[in-house]
Amino acid sequence: MNEHVFEKSWSFEANQCKKIWDKLQRRETFVKGQLPPYKVEFASGRTSGVMESGELNIHHGPFLSVQGPIGEITDHYRDLHYLYGSYVLSFRLIRPKRLEFFREDTEILVRLTSEVSPRIKSLWNFSLHIFWSFFKFLI
Repeated sequence: MNEHVFEKSWSFEANQCKKIWDKLQRRETFVKGQLPPYKVEFASGRTSGVMESGELNIHHGPFLSVQGPIGEITDHYRDLHYLYGSYVLSFRLIRPKRLEFFREDTEILVRLTSEVSPRIKSLWNFSLHIFWSFFKFLI
């Protein structure tokens, strides 16, 4: 497995960037925004409100199980550390480790760090570009 770091950023008007950032901090953005059969759950059982540091969550569905505690949360940064055992497709292929969001005045950046099998690194990178390309339209 090799470490793979994916980053993508989007530019917005300053007030729109703040609104989107605030939406990214809320449980319902992820709980209600998933397409079945994929689902996001929080160990607290809460489905709305602002996420809290240390709160456990899981994103799961076919070929996906990524779980971990929400890390640091500030006005410009949010962190999620995925637990050992998290995977995409298979534990032998893709192991997400950390998901980070950064906010500047007019920009939001996402960084996903994963351990990836060298044989599918290109496919993983391509898939992430496709997946995150829709982010700006979904939020």
